[in-house]
Amino acid sequence: AFFDDLSKKLSTAADVAVDKAKDLAKTKLDIAAEEKEIQNLYVAIGKSVYHLEQENPDSIYAAECYNITEHLKKIEDLKREAEREKL
Repeated sequence: AFFDDLSKKLSTAADVAVDKAKDLAKTKLDIAAEEKEIQNLYVAIGKSVYHLEQENPDSIYAAECYNITEHLKKIEDLKREAEREKL
């Protein structure tokens, strides 16, 4: 009887620990999903600002817009180079 009670208590404690671990893992996944959504919104805002301000030399984002434009040009150059290498 003693060992049966001990076994049941240990089993119950293990079940509770497993359930808590599952709940914690789900909560962490939910947090990560929310953080990813926020990151996506930040990117959307950034793209909108870039498109609105890219040709405004007086923008407070002029340097960042210039850098983005330069990177976009570099990507286009690299794509053309990749196309030439295919031939």
